[in-house]
Order: sequence, then structure tokens, then C-alpha cells
Amino acid sequence: MCFKYDKCQHNIIHRFNLYVDKKDKICVIGKNGIGKSTLLKLLAGSLEPDSGVIRLHRATKAGYFGQTNISVLELSNTIEKELLNCDPCSNQEKVRRICGSMMFSGDLALKKISCLSGGEKSRVLLSRILLTPANLLLLDEPDHHLDMESCDALIEALEIFNGASIIVTHNEAFLHLLATKLIVFGPDGISVFNGTYQEYLDSSLNPGY
Repeated sequence: MCFKYDKCQHNIIHRFNLYVDKKDKICVIGKNGIGKSTLLKLLAGSLEPDSGVIRLHRATKAGYFGQTNISVLELSNTIEKELLNCDPCSNQEKVRRICGSMMFSGDLALKKISCLSGGEKSRVLLSRILLTPANLLLLDEPDHHLDMESCDALIEALEIFNGASIIVTHNEAFLHLLATKLIVFGPDGISVFNGTYQEYLDSSLNPGY
């Protein structure tokens, strides 16, 4: 998958090129409000660049977790039914395992979506994305509403995920355990660092070096 932007909306991203291999685990880092979520929306196709191209392999199936796209959930469904509906190959045991990892163990999986808080709906959406057949995951701060145990479960799921992931995160565990490549929003613009997070911290490219 190749992404090339000459200029995106609101002049946030300039002359940015990215190649994503099928096994890449890419973390997006930088200060808040600098364009990280905008980048993911561009990659997911929910925003259009002012110029540039996006080339996806014809077999690419993307799953996108945004911080504001919980409206796709069916409010009349229970959590369990919502997850069973998203993948014809899923069974109740697999769904209940995902529910448990996202803090919906036991009878909590039978709660209706309409009765959930915003944070709980975000966790259901994340569970749905993990169950949906995809080979590219675009995750915008997926750990935001998770406790430590659920974060560990998500990291484990992403480690064994048979595809590429692009993850906006400030979570040090995600960065150290997952990242094979970084997209860095820094004082001089956006760049790609081909290496682990620890290699980035040790490099002269790190602003705090």
C-alpha cells in the first residue's frame, strides 16, 4: 500500500510519502492537535487530500477505529449480538472471549448498546473491528478507554494480527512492544522513522535527544 500526499486539508500535512508492508506495525506519535487523527481519516478514506494519491492493493480490507465513529453501532443489539453480526465466521466462544478482554465478561455481554456510556461504546467498536475480517487496521488511540488488563489483551491481539496496523498512541507499552516503524509529527513536519521506538529514542532524530 502506498500513500502520497502533496498537501492535505487545512495545510496540516505536506509532501508526505508512506509505504505500508503487509506485516508493518506502525505507530503515529506527536503532540495533540498536530494532525495525527487527520492522517488516519485520510488513510481510511473519510477525508480527501487536496492533492496526492492513495494506492491500495485490490485485496486490502481496512478496519478503522476513530474516536468519534461509534454511531455505526446498532443501538437495539446486545453487545454479543453486535459482535456476532460483524463476522459470519465468529462463534459465541470467540465473541465472549473478546468481550471479556474488553471488560464485558459474563452477563455484561448481554447489555444493549443503547444502555452503554460513550466509553463503553468505544470498547464495543474496538471489539467489532478486531473481529471484522481485515488486513489493515487503522486505530486512533484505541487504548483511551481501556484498563491495563484490556490494553495487554489488545497488544497481544495486535501482535498476532495477520496484517498491517497503523496506530495513533501515546501509550509507551504500545510503542515499545508493537512499533516496527514510526510516523513522527515533529517540529519540522511529518516524517517516517524506519525502526523501533527504542531506536527512535536513541537516535538524533528524537527532539529530546
